[in-house]
Formats: sequence, C-alpha cells, structure tokens
Amino acid sequence: MAAPAASDPSSASPGLAVLDEEDRNRRRAEWRTIAGIVTVVAIASFAFGWTGADDNDAGGHWLSGLQGIVNSLMASVPVIWLELAGARSRLVQRMRQWPFWAFFLAKLAAYVAFFVATIQLTRLLFHPINPQSFGFDARFFEILLFAGAMSLIANVAIEIGRLVGFRELRRLLTGRYARPRQERRVFLMVDMKASTAAAERLGDLQFHQILNMFFNDIAGAAYDHGAEIHKYIGDEVILTWIEAEALRGARCALCPFGIARRIERHADAYRARFGFVPSFRAALHAGDIVSGEMGTMKREIAFIGDTLNTTARLVDVARDCGHDIVVSGDLAGHLRLPPGLRAVPLQAAQLRGKQRPLPLAALELA
Repeated sequence: MAAPAASDPSSASPGLAVLDEEDRNRRRAEWRTIAGIVTVVAIASFAFGWTGADDNDAGGHWLSGLQGIVNSLMASVPVIWLELAGARSRLVQRMRQWPFWAFFLAKLAAYVAFFVATIQLTRLLFHPINPQSFGFDARFFEILLFAGAMSLIANVAIEIGRLVGFRELRRLLTGRYARPRQERRVFLMVDMKASTAAAERLGDLQFHQILNMFFNDIAGAAYDHGAEIHKYIGDEVILTWIEAEALRGARCALCPFGIARRIERHADAYRARFGFVPSFRAALHAGDIVSGEMGTMKREIAFIGDTLNTTARLVDVARDCGHDIVVSGDLAGHLRLPPGLRAVPLQAAQLRGKQRPLPLAALELA
C-alpha cells in the first residue's frame, strides 16, 4: 500500500488523529476484558474462601471469602493483563520464540513464584483481624492449587478468544448463531502485495515469519477499530463488522490506514529481518450475508453469500486500477469520513457474474 504506508497517517493529516483515539479504545477494550475475567475469578475465589473457612477462624466464613477476593485481585489482574496486553512486549515476543517446553516452564515458574508471594502477602494483610499461619501448610497448598486452576481456566479462555475472536467466542457460547441468520455486514479484505516474489526470495520459513508479523499488524488495527478477524487465506486476511458498527465513526474506512500506520511503526524491524517493508491493497464492501455455525469437530461461524465473493473480486479491481484501497459505491455513500480522508469516485467495475457495473470509490488521504 504505497501512499498510506509512506508516512504515519495521523501525522500526514491532523484530522486522522482519530486513529490515536482508536488506540485508546483498544486499551479500554482490553481492560473491559480483564475486568470481566477478574470478576468471574473473584466470585469463584469468594466461594472457595467461604467453603474452605474453618468454623473456629476469628473472622468466620465472610472474612475468609473476602480474603479470597483480595487474593484473587492481587494475583489475577497482573497475570491476565500480562496475557492480554503484555503479550505485545518485546520480551514476551522473544520468549515465544523459545521451544515450547522452555517457554512453558519459564511461565510456570514465574506464575508459581508470583502466586506464592500474593498468598503470603494477603495473609499478612489479614493477619491483624484474622491471625493465621505463614507456613506452607495444607491450606496454603489448597489456595495455590486453586490459584493455578483459575489461571489455567483464564488462559484457556484467552487463547480460545484469540483463536476464534472474543466476539465470536461470546456468540458461540450464547448460541447466537446456533441457527443461521441473515444480517448486513461490512467486509474488508487485505492482500499483501508481491507476496509470490517475496516467498521466492525469502524461502518458506522466513516468508511464514513475515506473514505472521504482517498479520499481527493487521490484527492490532482490527482490534483498534472493532473488527473481527474472520479468516486468514494464504497472504490475505478477511475482517468483518456488523454494518452499524462499521459505519460508526467510519471505523471500516479508517482500519486500512490503521494497518498502514502499524506497519510503518515496525518498518525498521521489517527491513532488519526481511530486507523490505510489506505493502498491501484492500477492498471494502457491504451487503447481506447468512451467518451461522458450521462444523462439529471444529466449529466456526461461517458467512455465506455473494457479498464476500464480491469483496474478493474488488481486491483484483484494486490491483488493476492502481488504487490501494477501494470501496463499493453503496458503502462509500453511507460513510461519514473524518477530516483528512476522502472518497474519490472511480469508474464502475463490471464484475464477473454481475449484470450491472458496480460503482466504486478509492479511499485516500486528503
């Protein structure tokens, strides 16, 4: 994507400072996810403390339950934050390149040491009102085992959420798509440019690495702008929104520029590792789609309909017309673009299988 990737969109146009607001939205969304998981863990910890209290304890069941909540907050907030936001740190990313067993053991050792410290600190805080042992007694190991179980459950939830998307996970659990339903959605398809030449030059291993880095930048921008990652297909990524969510604040139109900015931020790392900075083309389209769960052994939410096929063909149109971001005319007409971003009308495209040419526009920085 030549033009947007050449410089930071927010610096090229002051109006696109809305991208910085989306970065803040990402952090707020992460803290909402943390708050949700921590609330569940705190309730479970209260129940664990209540049921495990000795009738002879000075504070009784209520105080023991309260101690369980305090302990869970001290332990779970940093751990869950590390799993969500801390995973983007350079240290954790380097550790993820270790062999799985080494990364797992290092993570396990860190968690055990942290849980031991929080258990003892909580005991110290409650000792004046509920005197208790600081030794490694049976109760200590019960608490440690419970903390480990809660950590495991939270990690599984986070990893599944990353795999299928937190929104899709919630919808699968609530049965929203148990029966197929029709809805209007916006799709954004992002395609890496010159990927075949890059694969030949880099080799399979390095090409996988640059694709993973490229996809991580796309995923970050998708999170910022409220998109769901529907699917990875080769060197392409399909993002989607419910139409109302996509139009709010022109999030779907801003998302490609958010991707470009993230790639630009990591340009030095791309050049150092692979010798070039990837660019991309993208297409946006909206329409009716049938959504529903598919599969038994491996379940996912599938989208069926011509809207997705049309979006894929618009990527080819972008390649032929020389514009890196194209949007269907109907969707462009519904977008209220922020200052600094404009839609430039293009010649209507005659797509294969369509009786009428499809009106098009290109999104550009003003």
